[in-house]
Amino acid sequence: MKNIQPLDIWSDGITKTAVCLKLYISYDDLETRAALQYSLCDVDGATIYEGQLQITGDDYLNWGASSDSNTEAYIIAATQLNLTLA
Repeated sequence: MKNIQPLDIWSDGITKTAVCLKLYISYDDLETRAALQYSLCDVDGATIYEGQLQITGDDYLNWGASSDSNTEAYIIAATQLNLTLA
């Protein structure tokens, strides 16, 4: 889990504020692509919004080259989701 700059999200008729991003790998073919499940959560860790994103191309090829591939996954996800890591 990584903190993000607060983001207001409309959820079930209420505006909620997401403050963290959670990720886990749901698929990885170990060659060309991976799928990540993500959750945006509030200050209590409750999920406000969730979805899936793909890591492919150069992002996938460079992902494992980092000494901290977990942090790199969060950077890739934040970029794709247009979020700012705090």
